[in-house]
This record gives sequence, C-alpha cells and structure tokens, in this order.
Amino acid sequence: MKTTLLAVSLMLASTAQAAPLDASTFVGASTPLQTALYGVRNYSAPVLVNGKHDPASYMAAPKLPAWQFARVDPTGGVLTFERQSAPATGWHTWSRKGKVVVTGGGAARSDRVYTVFNGQQLVAAIKEAGNEPKIIRVVGHIDLRWSQNNTVFKEYTSYADQKYGGSINLPSNTTLVGINDAQGRPARMTGTALLIGGELALAPGGDPEADFKKWIKDGKDGEDYPTWTRNIIVRNLVIDTPWDVNPEDAGNAYADGITVSRGQNIFLDHLSVSDGDTPESLATGTYKTRHDGALDVVRGSDYVTIANSYFANHHKTTLVGNGDGGRAWSDEGRLHVTFSGNWWSSVAARLPLNRYGQVHMSNNLITGNVMTKETDVKFESGTDARYRSNMLVENSYYNITGLKLSEFCGKAIKGKGFIGFRSSGHIFTSDRAGTNAVDGQCGMARPDAANLWTPPYLYALQTASSTLLAVPAQAGAGKLK
Repeated sequence: MKTTLLAVSLMLASTAQAAPLDASTFVGASTPLQTALYGVRNYSAPVLVNGKHDPASYMAAPKLPAWQFARVDPTGGVLTFERQSAPATGWHTWSRKGKVVVTGGGAARSDRVYTVFNGQQLVAAIKEAGNEPKIIRVVGHIDLRWSQNNTVFKEYTSYADQKYGGSINLPSNTTLVGINDAQGRPARMTGTALLIGGELALAPGGDPEADFKKWIKDGKDGEDYPTWTRNIIVRNLVIDTPWDVNPEDAGNAYADGITVSRGQNIFLDHLSVSDGDTPESLATGTYKTRHDGALDVVRGSDYVTIANSYFANHHKTTLVGNGDGGRAWSDEGRLHVTFSGNWWSSVAARLPLNRYGQVHMSNNLITGNVMTKETDVKFESGTDARYRSNMLVENSYYNITGLKLSEFCGKAIKGKGFIGFRSSGHIFTSDRAGTNAVDGQCGMARPDAANLWTPPYLYALQTASSTLLAVPAQAGAGKLK
C-alpha cells in the first residue's frame, strides 16, 4: 500500500503526543434510561401520532426470510477477535480531549461476556450490564418479532410497537459482534432496528435542544453533557433494514437499519446492510415507502468510522446529518465521520448524503446501474455534499452501468451548499464510457484556507485500481472469524 506524505508527517509528529485516552474513561452518565424503553413489545393498535402514521397504512412484512436460528455456539465460547480494540485509523480515534482508543467492551469481566441466540437474550444482556464494559456475541438470527426462544412469531402491530419493541439500543462501552454459525453463515438481524444512543433531555419530559443550549450558556463543556453514548464497536453482522408496518406518510418511513444518534467514538466494521427479503417493490397501495436509512449518523454524533462494510438493495442508504439550519445547535462542528473500504452495490442514493459533517472517504467501491427498471436498485446519485459539509474524497472506484463519462459529475459526485470539498484519485468505468481516470473535482473544489483540513489520524491509501479487488475481498459480514 502507498503511504501518503500526510501520513508520514503525522507519524513523525505522533511520537511527541501523550498516550491515547481510553474512550471509556470519559463516558459520564450515559443514560441507562435509553435501554429501558427498547426491546419490549406492547402490541398496541395503529393510531395517528401527531397527524402521522395513518392506521390505513398498516401493512405487515410481505415476506419473511429463511430463518437461521442457532442454539449452539460453534466456537464453544472461545474468544478470537471479540476483545480487540478498534484500529488506530479513522475519525473514531479522535476527540476534543485528544487521541483515544475505542475499546468497546474489550475490558469486560468474564460475567459480562454474553453469547445470545435470540432477541430477548440480547435485550437482557444489555440491561444487566448497563454501561459496564460488555461483549455480546450473536449466533444465528435475531428478530424481536420472535419470542419464547424463537418459537412464537408475532408481527409488529403499530408504529409504537415497532419503534420500541422492535429496536435494540446499545449503551456505552459495548462490543456487539456476530459469530459465524456452524455452517459458516454470519449472524443476522431482521425486523430489528439497531440504535446507538439517542437525543435526550436531561430528565424525562424535558426538551433536548433547550437543555443542551442552557448547558452551553451556563459555561459547561458540551462533551460533559450527560446523555452521550460512547465507546461502541459493532462488527461482523448482517442487518436487514426493518420493513415499516405503519410509516409516517406516503413518502417517509421511520426505522433505519442502524442509527447513531448523539453517539461518539463509534467503530462500525464488516457489516452487510440491505433490505433483505423485503425490497420496497413489495409495497402496495399509497404507502410505498417502507424503509428509511440503511445507516444514519445524526443528531450531533461525532468521531465515527464505517469501514469494510457492504451496502446493497436500498434507497436512502447512508446519511450524515439529518437536517439543515435547524440542526446547527447540535451538528455544527461535529459529525466527523470516516468511510473507508466500503462497497455500495445496487443502491439508489446517499453514498453518503452529508450535512455539516467533516467526512473523509477513501478507497471505497461504488457499483450500480442507471438503466435498470428495478427501482429498488436503480442508481440515482452517489456522494452528495450538502449544507455546510466539508468533504475529502480519495481514491475510489466507480462502475456505473449506463452512465456516460460526461454524466459522472452531477450523478456519482455532486453537491450544493457545502463549505469545503476536495476529491481526487478516482477511476470511473461504464459500459458506455470505457475506463477513465477522473480527478473527481467536478467543479466543486473549495480549497479556501478557512475550510482546509487534513485527517489527524494516520492512514494509508491504496490506488483506486487496487480498491476494485481489495474491497470485495474484505467488505461485509462473515469475513471475521
């Protein structure tokens, strides 16, 4: 691999730095209340909620997967990669308090290492350990619609039932990993939203925005605001984005596959995220939007890395920042996110869409098709730099069937309203355009000094041509053993 001059200079400078902080040491009171709300079904009937979630929109998932339930841990409980800290490259290694080591639950005591085979066991492990370091190993297939040791299935009955009963919320100091089963299949989550953190008030019934603004006005450090969720590692899982049984309206669903909300120092690695067995094309009638994001990083979250992951068959795929001017109070100066070694394949848009974020992308692979009539997988747009975002995009490989070279700018890379954008080293290929190296600037470069930045962590770039082979070999679940 080619090491950048930047990486070399940082390597030399790093020898003078103090030892990195363990991310678990500055967690604070990270709101155990968040976990109490989730993973418990209420089986409520559909009702309007603030004028949304029309009961007439209710539709159960039209297709269920071939389940891969397990009852036996093929490793016999022997740990391999579970105690590993996150690697030392990516925005997750940084904070306003200095360089950090994201350990997740690596320091877990033996009685805080759990192997779970169903959703209820997963919820119980989280509640028992709270914010203590914990390792949760998933074997088989998790779906919160199943209960009684995966013997009783009941579909979500309403928006409220799915929002709370169909979500898992990870507290601070957690490592959640999938363990390949006896057939070599990676662990899988279906019908279940994975939440990391939440934007909460200081006390039940309070206002998150008003409380945070008062905290800052009183001269307190925003990093000490006591509802952060920090120090999370999630690896080696297949995640099927949930089918929304009772969406907000005709154009908006609610549940994401993974949502990072007011989370910090988060490492997400070797994940496979898609719509699974329920593509949007199975929806009928007026309410045809049944999925929201595949993976969203929102609401003031910071220092997050998404690496070696595979995103497929989804529309609104990866989002950084979920609003424009109304989110400045939480998002301005935050949303530092790294995307490295990922593969977006047969997805429609948001690769990623970025508001406010200082996002570094390197050595990613993007494949798609603008000609297909299958709306679930038709490529609409790629990297999308939006409101007050600042992006560095390096050495990625694009192969978009049906896209002319002249259409690359404005389709595969586009933006408006950003404050900084630099892009270079890509290769663009198409059945219509042949193979072409492009500079990736697309007329969007903003090199003004006020918004220039370089990643503070060490990293090594591969060429875009190397990415074409290296990324499929590594990206996605099942690759860690």
